[in-house]
Amino acid sequence: MNLIKTIDGVIPSTLLNAVAATWPRDDWPYWHRYRDDTSDKFATKDPDRLPAAAKLAVAELLKLPVVELLGVSDDCFPDLDLHGAGLHSHPPGGLLSAHLDGAVHPLTGWARVANAILFVDDWQPECGGALQMLDPGPRAVTEQALPVRGRVALFATSDTAWHQVSRVTGPQRRRTISLFWWSQRASG
Repeated sequence: MNLIKTIDGVIPSTLLNAVAATWPRDDWPYWHRYRDDTSDKFATKDPDRLPAAAKLAVAELLKLPVVELLGVSDDCFPDLDLHGAGLHSHPPGGLLSAHLDGAVHPLTGWARVANAILFVDDWQPECGGALQMLDPGPRAVTEQALPVRGRVALFATSDTAWHQVSRVTGPQRRRTISLFWWSQRASG
């Protein structure tokens, strides 16, 4: 069963070039760094602080037909506040261990139903950084989306949609832009 849908070429190459060229440095004051035994990544928390090119890329992600592609609730809507989404950067050695995404927004009670991840850079498969879906029981990898420049990986979220980012083993950062969709109905 394919839990991850991938689409290549959603974002024009010129826009990807601009996103990469204006990507914030590690000392940018608006990064939030998650760093412990289960994760090492930088993430944004404020959509108003994104570089202009990243805002344009998010606008392109908004056009994705997630209901048709993933079969999620037809009342879903994108998270324009980027709660948990936005720019993500995993440094060399970075990872994100097996987890479920926050299923319920802490302020609204909305349920997250879908995720989209745009890979910003050219990437070599041997450099890690794959988005991996896991079997909920033994949490073994069942499928993965390799980071490919301009590829968007989409998946429906649920209480069984365990996933992770494999350790970045190459010398470059794994840079992505993510967008989530909510529903006022409970996720499944």
